[in-house]
Amino acid sequence: MSSFIGHSLAGLTTYAVTQQSQKSSHINWIWLIWLLVIASMPDIDYLVRALRIQEANQTLRISHSLLGGILMPGFTILGLWLLGIRGKSLKFRSLQVVLIGMSHLLLDLLTGVSALPLLYPFSLHPFKLPFGLLPSAGRIQLDNYFFYRNIFIELGILIPLSVSLLLSVRDSTKSRNRLLAIAVGFAVSICFTIWAFTLSR
Repeated sequence: MSSFIGHSLAGLTTYAVTQQSQKSSHINWIWLIWLLVIASMPDIDYLVRALRIQEANQTLRISHSLLGGILMPGFTILGLWLLGIRGKSLKFRSLQVVLIGMSHLLLDLLTGVSALPLLYPFSLHPFKLPFGLLPSAGRIQLDNYFFYRNIFIELGILIPLSVSLLLSVRDSTKSRNRLLAIAVGFAVSICFTIWAFTLSR
């Protein structure tokens, strides 16, 4: 599984990129904080053990299914509608919350560690990539070297990627410095991704 930091960064990046596409510099802090909650919501199964089921000698985290990933975004969209938000604003916020909800599943899949029951409740078949492009979240202990190493690698992948994406959508100019910064960001992200790929699973 990816870390809380990684999920939050993915949520923040999705918000920032989509806001840039709307050419809006205004930050709705309440909405942004809620989106960051949504980004990590499937990990509620750490607190609610009922969301973990045993199947064929493995634990399946049903909150990490497509249904689990879309449940809170769906309730959020319903809540927005009940609050009277309609039209383009509703469509725009719905897109944001759905993308961020799905980002959690994508990041966890990219670790290549834990199998996810994506089709639950229709199927208990678990899905897992045969490789990993992100490090898994290490056990949270102050003396755990792998925790710090994996966080470092994850941030080395996601921060440059996030910055490059933001620079890509910020404006349409083709200044040399902007293009160089985007290229460097992607290059750094790829280097850390290769490091993550070589880790034992």
